[in-house]
Amino acid sequence: QVPYNAFAAGLGDYKIVTTLCPGGKERMRRLMLMVQSKRFDPLPLLTHRFTLDKIVEAYDVFGSRRDGCLKVAIKP
Repeated sequence: QVPYNAFAAGLGDYKIVTTLCPGGKERMRRLMLMVQSKRFDPLPLLTHRFTLDKIVEAYDVFGSRRDGCLKVAIKP
């Protein structure tokens, strides 16, 4: 697990939710260190934002990579 303060250092009030394959925890740990040290900004990868009531559309856009979709954020 990545402690919340690592997110606060580089992402403000953003939260990353993901599932990890084997080896993914170590890659995520290294990624969070890069974000924390400001060597990597993940926000440009976030191409689409949806509210929770539009989650079906969000999955459709993400699944089909419509409109150049890379990553989707879902907000309550």
